[in-house]
Amino acid sequence: MQNLEHIRMLVLSADLGSFSACARRLGKAQSAVSHAISSLEIDLDVELFDRSTRKPMLTPAGERLYRSAKALLAQSEEFVQMAKAINQQEESNLRIVLDDALMTPAVASVLATFCHKFPYTQLDIQTHPSPDIIPLLLNNQASFGIMVSEISAIKEVDFCFIGQIPMVPLCHPDHELARRESINEPDLYPYRQIAIRGSQQLESPMLMSVTPNVWWCSSTLNALTLVKQGIGWSYLPLYLAQPYIDKKELIKLDVSFDHQTWQAPIDIVWPRGLTKGPALTWLQNELKRVMPKDQCLS
Repeated sequence: MQNLEHIRMLVLSADLGSFSACARRLGKAQSAVSHAISSLEIDLDVELFDRSTRKPMLTPAGERLYRSAKALLAQSEEFVQMAKAINQQEESNLRIVLDDALMTPAVASVLATFCHKFPYTQLDIQTHPSPDIIPLLLNNQASFGIMVSEISAIKEVDFCFIGQIPMVPLCHPDHELARRESINEPDLYPYRQIAIRGSQQLESPMLMSVTPNVWWCSSTLNALTLVKQGIGWSYLPLYLAQPYIDKKELIKLDVSFDHQTWQAPIDIVWPRGLTKGPALTWLQNELKRVMPKDQCLS
C-alpha cells in the first residue's frame, strides 16, 4: 500500500508545477517533498518526473499514474467524508412518499440543496395519491410523506401543516365549458371530470369530485395530460397549469363558487415514534420554511 501523503505530493507537484510550490501549499520543506517523490519512484520502480528541465515535468508514465493518483485521492476523501457522516449519525437512506401534485419548484429546490448537504444519504422518492400515503407510513414503507391534508387520517400519525397549494379548474380551449361564464356547480354535472383517487378507490376530502361522470387517475400529471386532450375538466395545481394557460392551451374555468383561487392545505406526515436523524430533521425543517403559512401541529 502506497503512502497517500506521497501520492498527494505527486498530484500537487504536477498541478502546481514544482516541488517548491507543493511544499508551500503543504507547509513543508521542499526537501521533504523531493524525498517523498523519490521514495514513491523507488517503491513503484517508475520515473514520475523528468528533472532535466528547470521545472520537473511528468514523464509519460508519470502522466498515466497522475490520473490514477487523482482518482485514488478522490476516493480517499469520499471515504473520510462518509465516515464523518456516519459519526454524525446521518441516515444512510430515507424513503419519501409524496403526492405528485406537490412536487412543486420549492420542494424540488429543497431536494437539490439536500443532495449537496447530505451527499451520503440516499433518497428513495415515491409518488402516490394522497389517500395512499398514510397507509404506506403505517406499514413502515416510508420515512415520511407530503400530502394534501386529511383531517380524519392524521389521528394515526404525527403531522405538520406546512402550507397551501393553489388549485384551479381547467379545461381544453375547445371544451364546451371554455365558452361558459359564471359557472355554477350544477352546470358542471353534464361534463366529464378528471379526478384523483388512491388504490383503495378513496378520494382526498380536499379534492373530492363533484360530477357524476368521472374518469379516475392516481397521478396529477396523468390528469393534466387527459385535460390537455380535451377528455374532461379537472382541478389541477396552478404551478403545473400556468405554462399551458399562458400559451392558451388550457382555459381556467369561470366558476362562481371560487371567489378566490382555492388553496389545498399540505401536511408533512410521519409515523408516531419515528426517530429523526440529522438528514430527516433538516429536510422537514426546510420544507416547512419554503412553504407559505407555516403552522405546526402534533
